[in-house]
Amino acid sequence: MFLLSTRSLAGYGLDHIFAITKLAGCDGIDLSVNFDEFDTMDSTYIEMIRERHGVPIVSITAPSRRVIKRHAEEILEFAQKLGIAIVNFYPPHRMDRDKEWFGEWLKVLMEKYPKITINIVNAPPKTWLFVISEYGNARPEMIKKITEHTALSIENVEPESGVDLMKTFTLLGNTLTMVYLSDKDEEKNGLFPGVGSMPLESLLIRMKESGYNGIFSLDIAPANLEAGSSDQQIVENIQKSREFLNKYFK
Repeated sequence: MFLLSTRSLAGYGLDHIFAITKLAGCDGIDLSVNFDEFDTMDSTYIEMIRERHGVPIVSITAPSRRVIKRHAEEILEFAQKLGIAIVNFYPPHRMDRDKEWFGEWLKVLMEKYPKITINIVNAPPKTWLFVISEYGNARPEMIKKITEHTALSIENVEPESGVDLMKTFTLLGNTLTMVYLSDKDEEKNGLFPGVGSMPLESLLIRMKESGYNGIFSLDIAPANLEAGSSDQQIVENIQKSREFLNKYFK
């Protein structure tokens, strides 16, 4: 299944993003919610544009920072109301004021919302003053134990950390249900698949061989989709990224 993350067209209204997604022939939307962008949490509006364009919302991705207990439950309640079966959360940053929701609280929410799969996204292995991890104990082998479901963000993998892309995939193992598809090099994240330095071809071959049958969400920087150009150009770029994926997954 091939989705378009709404982050890939940040700067556009959701109605326009849904229209482009439909034109590109994607299988659905990965809705990136933001508490400061009220439309992304307005279930009545979301339902209206989903029906208007006939584009399903397959998953929701929570903000990467400053989620609190109340937010986590609000997002799951929102997903349940719209019939969305997948929600993705990032581990809390060390500077976030509320970290208690991450762990046992999520297990409580799993019991409360049993029809929703809660994925934990791998965090970048960044450190503060080269010593203190910015995301606590959020290594791949640890996050997969939280809900036993994970999502792989390719741009959050740092090969220099000692845990490269292939090892991250191996560590996440059969808990992996979603991949945020992008590429990166030493200077930039959010690149078009296949133009950076990450071993995407090797990863996709390995995933196919291992029997992965989950979701891919195109999650690249808007500039790399040529946001601001014609809708047709953006659609062609989305389709090219799917063609890259289709070399390995059809």
